[in-house]
Amino acid sequence: MLKNPFREIDQKNRKNSSDLLKKQFDFFKIVNQRANIVIACIAVCFLILGMRLTYIQIFENESYTMKLEAYTRKNQVVTPPRGEMYDRNGNLLVGNDDVLNITYYPPNYVDSYSEEKWQLAYDFAVEFDIGSEEASFREWQDYYLQVSEDYGNSLLSEQEMQDAIAKTSDTVSLESIIYPIKISRITQEMIDEIKEVPLTAEEREAGYLSNEQKYIAWPVMLKMEKATEQNSSIIVEDASTEDVSYLIEHKVDFPGFDVQADWKRTYPYGSTLRDVFGTVATNGLEEETMDYYLAKGYALNERFGSSGLEEQYENYLKGENTINEITYDEESGIAIMTPIQEGKKGYDLQLTIDIDLQQKVDQIIQDVLTEEEDNEYRKYFDEAFVILMDPNTGEILVMSGQQQLEDGEGFMPYASGNYLQNNMPGSIVKLATLYMGLNEGAVSPGEIILDAPICFKDTACKASATNKGLINDIEAIAQSSNVYMFHIAIRMAGGVYVPNAPLYLPLFEDTYDTYRKYYSMFGLGVPTQIDLPFEESGVAGTNDNEVSLLDYSIGQYESYTPLQLAQYVSTVATGRKVKPHFLKEVREVNSEESVVYQYGTQVISNLYGNEEYLDRVREGMIECVNTGFCGTRFRSMNKDIAAKTGTAELTNAYIRTNSSVVGFAPADNPTIAFVCVAPDSNNDRSQSNIAVTIMERVLEEYYKTYE
Repeated sequence: MLKNPFREIDQKNRKNSSDLLKKQFDFFKIVNQRANIVIACIAVCFLILGMRLTYIQIFENESYTMKLEAYTRKNQVVTPPRGEMYDRNGNLLVGNDDVLNITYYPPNYVDSYSEEKWQLAYDFAVEFDIGSEEASFREWQDYYLQVSEDYGNSLLSEQEMQDAIAKTSDTVSLESIIYPIKISRITQEMIDEIKEVPLTAEEREAGYLSNEQKYIAWPVMLKMEKATEQNSSIIVEDASTEDVSYLIEHKVDFPGFDVQADWKRTYPYGSTLRDVFGTVATNGLEEETMDYYLAKGYALNERFGSSGLEEQYENYLKGENTINEITYDEESGIAIMTPIQEGKKGYDLQLTIDIDLQQKVDQIIQDVLTEEEDNEYRKYFDEAFVILMDPNTGEILVMSGQQQLEDGEGFMPYASGNYLQNNMPGSIVKLATLYMGLNEGAVSPGEIILDAPICFKDTACKASATNKGLINDIEAIAQSSNVYMFHIAIRMAGGVYVPNAPLYLPLFEDTYDTYRKYYSMFGLGVPTQIDLPFEESGVAGTNDNEVSLLDYSIGQYESYTPLQLAQYVSTVATGRKVKPHFLKEVREVNSEESVVYQYGTQVISNLYGNEEYLDRVREGMIECVNTGFCGTRFRSMNKDIAAKTGTAELTNAYIRTNSSVVGFAPADNPTIAFVCVAPDSNNDRSQSNIAVTIMERVLEEYYKTYE
């Protein structure tokens, strides 16, 4: 036991204290009690720790051993073949072909951008004839930085460098600030010059590659550097038999290089709808979307859908990766891949497209463009767009776009123009204008208005293409009366038409809002919500004044895509706005019975207002066909077609117009909605609506299949 050495001194010091303080306290006993408590606590802690260690070593040894291996193990991820795409009738649209790729996975001893790695890249580039065209200009700019003495820092002034340093923080690195500046200043001339810079004597003696040799090696080095701990990098895709054989025979000369069975996308119908199907990026993650895909577990050099339906349905098409465990040969350091998880091909997509009809429509547009190429009154006519869609479900049967190349040198498929290109629509918007006018009480069902030029003070007179005389609302649609729509706009804006008086519309600003509300209910000026990663939503007018409001009424103010027009006329046909879509079903590979997902009909909204007013709009479209205002061949088909044509002037300097037609059939129970837009197709008023000519031929082909 411990003895208190200060006990006697404390007693002497307290001899003059009160009786309480004179009482002798047993400090010796107190100190020992506390020491015993501390010792007991320590003993208990060691006992618990010992028990826990014993439990781990005896009962959980296997579990923790596996965890240790998992944390220290390197795995390689191999992307499986993507799911394929089929049309509504089972025809293969986008498939896969088996190929052999030459890949690279770095040996254990090879460092990034080491001289040894440069030498290996150079040897490979020379032996397998990899040219400089394999790298883009942007990638050659990185070459300049890699071979320059100071990684291009001399491209910045001292002041710029100081300013960049001042902007750095815990979340913003110096290199992230100065790198874009350096890249922006590297020209092709600078790349050519640095390639010729000779080695120093010390570098030659050390066996370094020259800048010119590194220039040859760079396209290969780029791809070698994309190899990660999880993924090898594809150096040569779809390698020839000769290259594969040579590499197999000389693998010892190219450590880290190997041959891997792989796949590549194939398109049995060539360029048809290729821009809609989209692309698969094969050169690794792109800078703009890298963070997104890394967060989803992708490797830096993994392939992914980068546009179109490939991007939209990436989660279905991708499949499950094969995982290989990576170990290294003790002598050579070369990686050895051992499969630990088998991959699974992506799901197949069945699309709504009828590829046979699609090809026929493509050919019809090409034929019409060819027929009209010598017509001096259609000298700007070089493209057209067609959509066939089920108005009840939103299924797209055909989406065709064709552009004629200069000097008639063939055609470029441009189906994506249906949702990426905006065009002034012209009179086809009068369907929405009349419905709005009836629903808002600006005009009454059957109301008769005189179609004659209307003139205002200090403003040019406005009129229909021809004077229609006294017409009602149905005739206004059938005969495409501008004046009837002008009166709707004037009344809704709180004005009264007085010949030759100033145009005074006190409520015109609010009326623009009303227009846009009604038009958007039909699908105009808003995204259609099609199942694609991007679409244009139209171009809004920027000069909201009294005169422009009149132009708005007849489709001469804002622009829309053909796809918006397809959704618009489908809404007229059914009274509800549905999402247009390409996907029909997602299926398990090689199993028609296993449907993973069905797109179905997705209704965005039901049309607000009185259904009877919509019936009058439809009656106007029916009369447009029956009276021949929408083309005589529509009527001769005897398919109960309802349609509306449009012509939009593009400039006031001389006559250049867009042509368009929209419609559906049969009128009483529609199963198909159609749109054709022919931008800049007329430069003379006497020319017929070429969109009607195209659509008449298209519908004839459609009815051969879908009677």
